[in-house]
Amino acid sequence: MGLPPVVLHPSPDHRRGSPGPHRAPRQVHRRHQRRPRLRLAPHRAPAQAGRCLVSAIPTTTFHESYPLAELRPADYNPRRLSAEAFERLKASIGRHGIVKPVILNANGTLVAGHQRTKGMTALGITHTPAVMLGTTVRLQDEIRFNLLHNKVETEASIVHAEPGQIGHWTWVPWQSIRIDDQKNAAFIQAIGQMAAAHGPWGSVVMDDQGRIILNAEYAVVAAAHRFDLLAWTVPSPEAAQLHADLTGEYGVYDWTAIEGQAPVWNQHIVQPKRLRQRSSKAKTGLTYGSETWEKLVLPWLKPEQRVVDFGAGHGDYATMLRGKGFSVTDYEPYRTAPGKYAVDIRAVVSMIRAIQKELREHGLFDVVVLDSVINATTSLDYQHWVLATVNALCAEDGVVCLGTRSLLKETRMEQAGRATTGGAVNMSFLDDNNVEMNFVAGKWQKLRFHTPETLAALLNPYFAEVKITDASDSNLKAVCRKPKALQEAEYRKAFEEEFNMPYPNDFRHGKHLELVEFLIKLVLERNSLESRD
Repeated sequence: MGLPPVVLHPSPDHRRGSPGPHRAPRQVHRRHQRRPRLRLAPHRAPAQAGRCLVSAIPTTTFHESYPLAELRPADYNPRRLSAEAFERLKASIGRHGIVKPVILNANGTLVAGHQRTKGMTALGITHTPAVMLGTTVRLQDEIRFNLLHNKVETEASIVHAEPGQIGHWTWVPWQSIRIDDQKNAAFIQAIGQMAAAHGPWGSVVMDDQGRIILNAEYAVVAAAHRFDLLAWTVPSPEAAQLHADLTGEYGVYDWTAIEGQAPVWNQHIVQPKRLRQRSSKAKTGLTYGSETWEKLVLPWLKPEQRVVDFGAGHGDYATMLRGKGFSVTDYEPYRTAPGKYAVDIRAVVSMIRAIQKELREHGLFDVVVLDSVINATTSLDYQHWVLATVNALCAEDGVVCLGTRSLLKETRMEQAGRATTGGAVNMSFLDDNNVEMNFVAGKWQKLRFHTPETLAALLNPYFAEVKITDASDSNLKAVCRKPKALQEAEYRKAFEEEFNMPYPNDFRHGKHLELVEFLIKLVLERNSLESRD
């Protein structure tokens, strides 16, 4: 997975350290081949995409002084700064200068360093250090570069290397890197993946004693993958202040600009593999299971209790239980045909009619299961519509059993260094609603996380009794009883959205109207009885 085991040999002058951004602009091309060398060339125009002569790894180019006027702004910025944070950022730039290059796509588009670029412009700075990628990378990798570039500022492996000349950019030999305390396995793996795919793209800041004070995880990757390290060196007395300034809070993640990349119909990608065979050879014969079903529902469920599995994915538990004589109806608006990627609209409409038939014959449900649905809601509106619908489907004396992703568990997994789950790197980039976006199976998806406190606060407006369980598991669970009465308009809007979900090309099937009207009738009757009690 790593870069080829090769050694990069900078020129003798470059080993001694090259001047900072006040000297004439330069660029350094990295070519990963049998005996690659770093070469210096004058900067007359934005660099063209690098060519790879032997290896599949592209060239990357370091510009000591790239004109800000030639940057192409990106259509997105996944971080949002407050006015106060922006002032602190400008103060930091004024104190230390630009000690961390921005990252550019091969076409000159700014990939990482949006806020620093704004700060430089506000301070009248016209040029910046920059690393230009050798090929134009796709949007998902642009965003990944941005996230990793910012996250580098928060981690803390302890690494030393041969110090460079103070106040200069230097190529540090990878052989001199000494790792004293390695942490953050998931982060290191993610950096390594991007370096393997796109070439060396980062840099470090070190003091004159060789202690790397910023971006130590990138240095760990450089040592493992055997490429020399671009470094800026500062005097030891200034190191503590620089570290404090650059590791401060400079904004929160904000996915607003790219939400259109993750339409709600993409969420079928995150459906759990309930009762599906595991693909790992080491786990041949084992199947995936649902903690919500296995811990909250199955231990007490009786065949005579009527269940609806709302957001059932492939309907594995419903199918299994119906085969054992249980009364389980399931609904999944993005059900796909076996072995297919496209949504099976006929199956979706069939499930709507089955719910309608069950409601007409027997009324509201005794048990509502909501397994891994809240964590897949793409907006706060959808989160509300799901819970309003679940509230309506539940009988007055019924119970709702739900499970969703735990923020605490996610954080612990990353801190403990569990680098991968099913081949995916565990890295959390959460906005202020505890939502992150990931690129899975060729599509953007959203994942929403909760703590016991935020989940209880979310559920309390919909149910009079809420009990949170399994706070330490990856699947945070809740048992809810006594559904509260909501306004009729809220129910109608929720039913319109949940039983007539949007599909590509603005398509909606429109086969939900009878179900909506009958469910409105039942829930208003239930709420009327509750108000008399």
